[in-house]
Amino acid sequence: MVKTFRNTVMVLTFLMVAGANILWDFVNTYIACGLALAASVTAGFCVERAFIKRSHREMIRVHGADWRTAKEEE
Repeated sequence: MVKTFRNTVMVLTFLMVAGANILWDFVNTYIACGLALAASVTAGFCVERAFIKRSHREMIRVHGADWRTAKEEE
C-alpha cells in the first residue's frame, strides 16, 4: 500500500511539474523534465518518511517509549 501510494504521488508530482513547465514554456523541455523528476523523487521520499514516522508513533503508543530497546537487545 505504501509503495503504491508513494508511486502515485511521484507520478502526479512529475506530471504536474513537467506539464506546468512545458505548458507555460518557463524553461527548456529537458530542464523541465529534470526538475519534475527531482520534485517527484523528493515528494516520494517525503511520503515514505511520513509513513515511517506514523508507524513509529503507533509503535510507541502500543508498546511504550522503549519499544526500540527491546528490539536491539535480541
